[in-house]
Amino acid sequence: MKKIILLVVLCLSTIATQTQDFKEVKTAQDVVDNYLLAVGGADALKEVKSIQMKGKMASAEMNGENGGIEIYYSDKYVYMNISTAMFSMKQAIDFDKKKGWTLFGEMFKEMNEEELQKSQKSIEGTLWGNFLNPKASGITYLMLENEQVDGKDAYVIDLVKDGANFLTVFFDTKTFLKIKDAGSTTMTEYADFKETGDLKIVMPYTIKNKAGDVVLTEIKFNSKFDKKLLKKPEVKDSEDKKEDK
Repeated sequence: MKKIILLVVLCLSTIATQTQDFKEVKTAQDVVDNYLLAVGGADALKEVKSIQMKGKMASAEMNGENGGIEIYYSDKYVYMNISTAMFSMKQAIDFDKKKGWTLFGEMFKEMNEEELQKSQKSIEGTLWGNFLNPKASGITYLMLENEQVDGKDAYVIDLVKDGANFLTVFFDTKTFLKIKDAGSTTMTEYADFKETGDLKIVMPYTIKNKAGDVVLTEIKFNSKFDKKLLKKPEVKDSEDKKEDK
């Protein structure tokens, strides 16, 4: 009985210590610092050079049917493969060679420089670049009034660059996990958080946006990328060919 009591005390002590690690929130930077701590710590996040995800995707248009989704991204490569009963889409990018393409159904399109730059900035943000080194990207934070997200009280932080807000991020006031973000035309919600990989980084396994709901079944960090996936698909009649006619 004494051993059981001791174990309970140790567990409670550990929980209390973890809670005390969070800063008292006075500024937007305090919220960001607590977020980094909550998901595994800045040092662990810096170790992540790539993320590979697999899962299922569903939307209202799919009438309850699930589609498959596979994504790989790093600062060098991006590969996305979505296959559902309603549509299919593939995308591959090689940032070093500044080349990329998208295949939507049977419509093939080479990505232009603007599209590649936009994708690269998105990847930098997804790899926690907006929070790990904001000064290098010219990002500042602006703290707004708290809001409710699905019944949870949330800190609301605007990410500002070149004097304009480009993303608003919502953090759970209790866990400091990111539960929602919103851009000018997009809004994404995150849930079902789990420790992932040897680095024990906390990742969301349910992602919801207007394109559909994604339930991830596997997330891997720093896995090797198969460069064969960058090869352009053979299509009978692409959008580029149509433009040449």
